[in-house]
Amino acid sequence: MARPRTFDVDQVLEGAMVLFRERGFEGTSVPELTSELGICRQSLYNAFGDKRGLYLEALERYGQLEVDTKLALLASAGSPLENVRTLVRGLAAMAANCPGEGCLTVTAIVETRDDAGSLEVVERHVERLESGLRSALVAADAAGELVATAHPERLARAIITSIYGIGLLSRLPSSGPRIADTVSVLLALLDDAAA
Repeated sequence: MARPRTFDVDQVLEGAMVLFRERGFEGTSVPELTSELGICRQSLYNAFGDKRGLYLEALERYGQLEVDTKLALLASAGSPLENVRTLVRGLAAMAANCPGEGCLTVTAIVETRDDAGSLEVVERHVERLESGLRSALVAADAAGELVATAHPERLARAIITSIYGIGLLSRLPSSGPRIADTVSVLLALLDDAAA
């Protein structure tokens, strides 16, 4: 008969997200995980299969939280176009306040580009966010907030590419001006698309 779990899976996943953000997948050893998360090696294997299994679950959890927060903002009451603008304005603040280790999603894109499982998780979350942006811009169009030539899908793609590009550049200490300029250009694109 298997022994019952003596640790909180959610707490372990939260801690794993922090460690993988700080050190990456390759830079985080199993002994570091077990020591810093307060679980034994066998418990890690029983619960997650192996280090990669824990990584994939932490990446899934991180992406879910990251995207859900942004989708909630896009679905807020009021002007759909203003909600998109608010999201874009927040990118500069996010990059300025982002911990030096950056975004786990961006780290996964760079570090595990040959890992189909990791990329599948990331792609799913990028698609969800892009779909949410597209829906908000289509709603803005339906509300008469956009000009006829606005192309909500192309705007959503430009914004999503910028979001993850900003996530990557936020790891460079000198990128503040680049990120601020990118945000300004995105806001100008939205202004040009506004009716």
